[in-house]
Amino acid sequence: MAKLILLTLPIGNMSDLSQRVRDSLAGEHTFFVEDTRVFKDRVARAGIELKAQALYSFHDQDRSKTKLALELLESGTDIYMASDAGSPMISDPAFPLVSEVINQGYEIDSYPGPNSVVTALELSGLPPHPFHFYGFLPKETEKKKKIFEACSGSAGTHIFFESPHRVISTTETAFSELGDVEVVLAKELTKTFQSIHRFNSESWEAGKEEVVEKGEFVFLFHIKESKIISSSKITKLAEEVMLKPNNKKISKLLSEILGKKSKEIYTELEQNSKNTD
Repeated sequence: MAKLILLTLPIGNMSDLSQRVRDSLAGEHTFFVEDTRVFKDRVARAGIELKAQALYSFHDQDRSKTKLALELLESGTDIYMASDAGSPMISDPAFPLVSEVINQGYEIDSYPGPNSVVTALELSGLPPHPFHFYGFLPKETEKKKKIFEACSGSAGTHIFFESPHRVISTTETAFSELGDVEVVLAKELTKTFQSIHRFNSESWEAGKEEVVEKGEFVFLFHIKESKIISSSKITKLAEEVMLKPNNKKISKLLSEILGKKSKEIYTELEQNSKNTD
């Protein structure tokens, strides 16, 4: 039975190309790739003569190419799929096709290689278990805040892709939303200007000038303990406040909701009460 074979290309340094992928690129196969021009250039840079039987561009929204791929598999033709760099499954267009191919009963294989997610995790020095990968962050700050708020409920290392033009503001948003977390900016991985920047909230202001806002960034931060809010506990505290409201009970309730120390909230409430009087 014909199969779909996923090829992972180097994320920068072409010396990372695996032998199995190299042999596949040199064969007379049918290729589905993210960008045919980029693909041809990368194959040439690897010193490989491209002898493709057929070469098609493929994007995750192109349903006609999905239909073509299934027709080729049905005819007994293996399909080799690659993105511009890294795995075609990681924030690249392979997933819809992979899902459909599996649904139709065909086999999937993968010839693995380097990817920026694992490379960044290795170089970050952050705890690797567990880690959570989300893909690209949204452009809008408010949407980022909601994502970071959701992350606070999951302990572990959280990994994103981010634009070089927004990486500074995104880091500042992370600190404002998450407090004193460890943040790592991994830039241009495996390339000539690879750099790793590590910060906490105290070192950020003095060190952010070192970050050059060019190239491809992986943005990571680590949550030591998840902020899991017990709904039953909040309900109980809320009922106590309703029965006999006072600043002490209100501070305990707000502590659970805001993740702040109840003593600090109590002091603030008391001060506000005095100012109001």
